Amino acid sequence: MPLLSFGLVFSKHENDSRTLTAIRATGKIETGDTAKLQMYIKNLTPKKHIAIYLDSAGGNLYEGMKLGRFFKKRHIKTVIQGYKSCLSACALAFLGGTDSKGRKWMSSTTTSFLGFHAFHYSDEKNLDTDFTQKVVSDILQYGIDIDAPMEIFVKQFSTPSSSIHLLTIPEELHLDIKVWDIANHKFLTSSTKKSANLHQNSLQFMKKYFSDILAYPKNLSWNKLSASMKKSSTFKQYSSWWNSVKNIDILRDDQLDDHTVKMLLRYKLKSGKTICTIDTFSLLRTKTSWRINGQTIQRATCK
Repeated sequence: MPLLSFGLVFSKHENDSRTLTAIRATGKIETGDTAKLQMYIKNLTPKKHIAIYLDSAGGNLYEGMKLGRFFKKRHIKTVIQGYKSCLSACALAFLGGTDSKGRKWMSSTTTSFLGFHAFHYSDEKNLDTDFTQKVVSDILQYGIDIDAPMEIFVKQFSTPSSSIHLLTIPEELHLDIKVWDIANHKFLTSSTKKSANLHQNSLQFMKKYFSDILAYPKNLSWNKLSASMKKSSTFKQYSSWWNSVKNIDILRDDQLDDHTVKMLLRYKLKSGKTICTIDTFSLLRTKTSWRINGQTIQRATCK
């Protein structure tokens, strides 16, 4: 049975086996979650290996770091499965992943989301320099304690708290994070680090974009727009529209060329209204993935 209460929910993961204690952790990270996890593990039969499968948009910064230290101390591997996300405080905790021999062990997939941003304090009006310096100092000390590369914290502090930096596959591999290639059923190596996103064509990218957009925080899909595309609207306008959508169906899709995709889309809004459009997307290939670089919209009759 899962351990239920406020904060993270801990339950048995389907990968649990004779030698592996596999724990699923979902929800928001809150104060006391580390103690809850300790109690949860205490009530289990000891096994050779422990792995925790994270799926969280974040939460309490200091509890995230406390979890990361606990992962390192107890030799707990950290995993983000396909299409799951580990963001903000969860990403910090993830960095503490360690195997049974005390070596760093963190695992993601080619379809997972691992993201960092600068810390956020609920009462920003009262943020003073001393407090900010203390939090930054505590985060850097945490990095030292768990042997995390300092460059990850440069990414974190340089990304506004209102946005998020999603690590690319090359960045994850550079940080010694194991990346499981969902398509080819194997771990990527440094020589194959570009394979996952670059082998994905523009049509596959757009299909995944729409399959993920309602399931994950809107800043993840927002970051799949090019810089010029973002200038056409604000994030507030973008998220407001998608928060009004209950469901979206791709009724037809065509790849016009390597960088152009045409789709017939049906939007079912939370208001009960249904809208159909024919959208033509122009896409920009980056070093590691694709970005939506333009969109033309034509109203269509819903069938």
